[in-house]
Amino acid sequence: MKKLVYALLGLLALAAVALGGGWMYLRSATPDPDAGATIAGLEDPVDVLRDSLGVPHVWAKSEKDLFRAMGYVHAQDRLWQMELFRRVADGRMAEVLGADLVSTDRFLRTVGMGRAAAENERILDEESRELLEAYADGVNAWIAGHRGALPPEFVVLRFRPEPWTVRNSLAISKIMAWDLADWELGLVLQAAVDAVGPELARELYPAYPEWGVRIVGADARWKGKEDAPRMARSAPAGDTARVLRPVAGLVLPEMPPHAKTLLEGVSIARASNSWVIGGSRTRSGKPILANDMHLALRAPSLWYLAGIHGGGIDAAGMTLPGVPVVVAGHTPRVAWGFTNAMVDDVDFFVEQVHPSDSALYRTPQGWERFQVREETIQVKGAAPVVQRVRVTRHGPVLSDVEERAGERVLAMRWTAHDPSPEFRALIGMNRARSADEFLGVLHEFRNPHQNVVFADADGAFGYWMGGRVPVRRTGDGILPAPGWTGEHDWIRYLEWEEHPHVLNPAEGFVVTANNRQTGADYPHHIGSEWAEPYRAQRIRELVERGTGLTAADVAEQQMDVVDAHAQRYLPHAVRAAEAAGDTAAARELRAWNGEAREDSRAAALFYLWHDALRRRVGEDEFRGKPVYFPRRVLNAILDAGGSPWVDDVTTPQVETLDEVSAEAMRDAVREVGTKVWGDLHVTRFDHPLGVVRALDRALGLNIGPFPNRGSAYTVNVAGYGGRRLPYVNGHGPSQRHVVDLGDMDGAGGFVIPTGQSGIPFSRHYRDQTQLWREGRLWPIPLDRSKAEARAVSRMRLEPGGR
Repeated sequence: MKKLVYALLGLLALAAVALGGGWMYLRSATPDPDAGATIAGLEDPVDVLRDSLGVPHVWAKSEKDLFRAMGYVHAQDRLWQMELFRRVADGRMAEVLGADLVSTDRFLRTVGMGRAAAENERILDEESRELLEAYADGVNAWIAGHRGALPPEFVVLRFRPEPWTVRNSLAISKIMAWDLADWELGLVLQAAVDAVGPELARELYPAYPEWGVRIVGADARWKGKEDAPRMARSAPAGDTARVLRPVAGLVLPEMPPHAKTLLEGVSIARASNSWVIGGSRTRSGKPILANDMHLALRAPSLWYLAGIHGGGIDAAGMTLPGVPVVVAGHTPRVAWGFTNAMVDDVDFFVEQVHPSDSALYRTPQGWERFQVREETIQVKGAAPVVQRVRVTRHGPVLSDVEERAGERVLAMRWTAHDPSPEFRALIGMNRARSADEFLGVLHEFRNPHQNVVFADADGAFGYWMGGRVPVRRTGDGILPAPGWTGEHDWIRYLEWEEHPHVLNPAEGFVVTANNRQTGADYPHHIGSEWAEPYRAQRIRELVERGTGLTAADVAEQQMDVVDAHAQRYLPHAVRAAEAAGDTAAARELRAWNGEAREDSRAAALFYLWHDALRRRVGEDEFRGKPVYFPRRVLNAILDAGGSPWVDDVTTPQVETLDEVSAEAMRDAVREVGTKVWGDLHVTRFDHPLGVVRALDRALGLNIGPFPNRGSAYTVNVAGYGGRRLPYVNGHGPSQRHVVDLGDMDGAGGFVIPTGQSGIPFSRHYRDQTQLWREGRLWPIPLDRSKAEARAVSRMRLEPGGR
């Protein structure tokens, strides 16, 4: 017995040593911020100063050396994230995660983001190519030279990364363009038509409210504006009628769940804020710019903060791991920010296949042969899968990745399939020293489409809508259209001067929050489904009431949780509580000021009532199956006081809107109980591998959950919804940035939701989370002496042999 006990103790000791050794090995993935390195290709030494949050300030003599160093730095902190980006773009997830990801890869290969990136690489100018090659060399120098463990995701999945390439960097913009693409609206509308018929479906058609604020007003500009009233049109009658016609036998493609989750990690969701305030309203007398782009909240964060200096570049702000430039931020004299422009940039075409030869499809000029490419998908632990991708003159056949589609052929036309020079535009932004210089390069930023606000240190400020906007021969492109007639084909893109824009507007500020850009006098079709105007409305209120505004004031505006949507529909909630006979709930709602605070029970009652009412009205007609019934449709029904949608099929005795609303309030009161909004509304940052509980517990992959304030309509966005409580808010501000052009280094700053490192046990994996929750900003000074004063580590990269 003693021998057995001693043997067991020995085994346990060996296991402990092995586990301890394994843990120490894993921890060697965290880079030493003071450890220098020799990198082939560097022409001069490069200094990398990191502050106490691990934010690097990279100082080089040339742009090539700067980009080579940025590749090294990005790889140190975010190598797994970069690997994930390129595997998503190329559809190579099954290669490392197994057969469950084959359907994801088939979908991604069909969309063809990697191929679109190769087209961008084909048209690269020589300077851009050399700079991206330098960046790739820096990434590969880290991979080749690192002597410790790779990030734990590589260890767990047991593979090493391949060398980074120029195309891998270009593919990241294609991923973001795809997630911004307006490709689902027409498909879900068509499914709704099939499910409920043309009359009910008519109310689902998107419409921006007449009272909603626009981005640009009377002093807006665009080419041909003087003729705009004569050319103006509302929603095209032909396409409104087309929503009433089901496309017989059409089975619509859906994104595989794994693909949706992976793409959300690079997602700029349909909610972002940016505003710029002219010097007439600020204390410094110079513009103040604010930006918070909303996307899926993931660990690690999408963005990586940096100050980059070399050659003609001197900039600070948000970089994307895999791309060496500041995407949004500022130079010493220019600042800029982005929001989703909500452009209709994807159309679907139903192609007619030849009745006796399935290799042919019909065009206005006659029958043409499908282009077919074979893609081999490598599968971990299984045989490769060959994917045949069919392509028509409009684009890839997305219905081929939907097994139920049968013989129907649905081809996709997407702006990002056309090559574009956005990397050259970003380089120019990073070099800009005036608003004129900034605008001189912005026109080359063609994907993804964005609302762009900007300002310079001389006091100029304004807005210009960037990205490609297709012009169709007829229609608005929302619903799938016949592909063989040519009637709905794209005939050109809008010229740069035709895009809505405004410079130094008389009212002294510009606000963008995914709301509609222009009024009815604008002659071109931009989009169909903008965000409801509540965030834009609230930001305008905050700016208009302010005088002598400072960067601190604007940072406080970013954290505002007054819900203009709730204030508008609160009387309906009060009436619902009264109709339900719940005087206590009615009294509590009547006293609520519309602030979506964590400690508010009234907020919880309102949001759960509104969601319960949406389910009761929408899902009732869909016979319990949620198809498409967005909140804006319910809001329109509340404004109108009724609708054909309000006839409870499952409970025929409930017939009026007031009755259904009262039932929804009873649901809400029962679910809320004694809880407050923070009990029912939490935020969590999920890691892609955090679904494996053992890994999450061992490595600390996921961050949160924690109670959160705000709603889908507040300036400080925090979405909610779903069938389970608490609601888990997975989208929100992916970064915050405020800059006063009168005090670039002394006011404002930046923050991201998690931290600089993508390595879970690094102290910089989550050390910005509390700052983000509290609305505090972190300075990234451009002045070298100020950066030196904040540095806690210094890494020197030296030139070396090849």
